[in-house]
Amino acid sequence: MALQKKRTSEIPQDAVILTEQKALIYQSRILNNWPDSSDTFGYRNAKGLLAVATFFTGIYANNHFRTKFRLMNYGRMSSYLPISVIPAAMSVLVHQNIVLTDVVLNKYSCPICIQSRAAAFQTLTGFVIPFLVAPVMSLSLVHRFHTFDMPYLSKEPLKVLQILGGQFKKIKNVAFGIFLAQALLASLVTYWESDSVYKVYSKLLEDEKNEEFAA
Repeated sequence: MALQKKRTSEIPQDAVILTEQKALIYQSRILNNWPDSSDTFGYRNAKGLLAVATFFTGIYANNHFRTKFRLMNYGRMSSYLPISVIPAAMSVLVHQNIVLTDVVLNKYSCPICIQSRAAAFQTLTGFVIPFLVAPVMSLSLVHRFHTFDMPYLSKEPLKVLQILGGQFKKIKNVAFGIFLAQALLASLVTYWESDSVYKVYSKLLEDEKNEEFAA
């Protein structure tokens, strides 16, 4: 049975009224158990692209600052966790709980608005966080292993920020491209998810109408 949003005055007497949480569980169960996987491909898999994009953005940012500060293999593996792995997981969790929930419940009346929201959160988790954490992580490793002549942030904060800013400027065009790509990807993922939900909802309504005619 397809869920429908109605005004209080439009609700039939025999209707089953669900809370938002129960409606989300009900709709999610239908989508997860839908027999035709091609209909729900976007809903099931598209958000994984956000994690992949974030993960590789973190790798790029990490490698850039590590190379510039001559860190070689010092702390390489441990640096990927806060720069790539955690932001990638955050991308999926944030999108699923803030964007996909509204898509499943059809809470939005403006498709561009929900896509813009998805883009905003993805650029935060998939771009801003990796590019903020990467230089900070490299900075701590530089002071630990003494691979670059870097002043301490507590003593010469302006000089440290100038050095970090200078390294970022070298890749500003690439970084801007990554920023736009993350935003575009989030918008596309949200579109694919919305399309999956719409397909399932339309088929449920069609089946209900056919049952009514058959009766």
